[in-house]
Amino acid sequence: MNHWTALVPLRLGEATKSRLAETCDLARRLALAGAMARHVCDTLAACPVVGRVVLLAPDRPDWWHGDWARDGGCGLNAELAAFRQRHPATPLLIIHADLPLLGAEDVAALAQAAAATGRAIAPDHAGQGTNALALAGGIGADFHFGAGSRQAFASQYPAMAEIRRTGLSHDLDTPQDLAALRAMGWHDEAPR
Repeated sequence: MNHWTALVPLRLGEATKSRLAETCDLARRLALAGAMARHVCDTLAACPVVGRVVLLAPDRPDWWHGDWARDGGCGLNAELAAFRQRHPATPLLIIHADLPLLGAEDVAALAQAAAATGRAIAPDHAGQGTNALALAGGIGADFHFGAGSRQAFASQYPAMAEIRRTGLSHDLDTPQDLAALRAMGWHDEAPR
């Protein structure tokens, strides 16, 4: 069933993965971010429940030939709200671009939970942030991505399903995240 639109926010620039700066220079951080974004987009494109993948970015990366929505620089939550306003009836998956272990089964589980309850959230491994959000068609949301987002979403939408899966919970923001992912067997293939 191909009916979900997957929206992947991506910002590449000097601030990309800045919390990795102590272990990776800017070129390496950009390569890592780009490789993870390609993995996420490729995974979504191959997922049977996803009919459309849209990259939300200030500019279209050279490697992306699919749908693209311009990020106008208003902040992630405002950009997501504007996209949702333009597509209110579309079942929507918002999947962050830094999930190197994401698999199609993770995406399907998130979509299935939202189809049943209207909304589903996938928190980060610490249970503080939000790595993915799913909204069934016609379901809106106030967006709270950022510090403490999981609790903000849970407080506003207490009946929202919560999905905890390795592929959705392990993002890469810090040197500790990088070490944990490598300990789990992930080998980044970004150019060095």
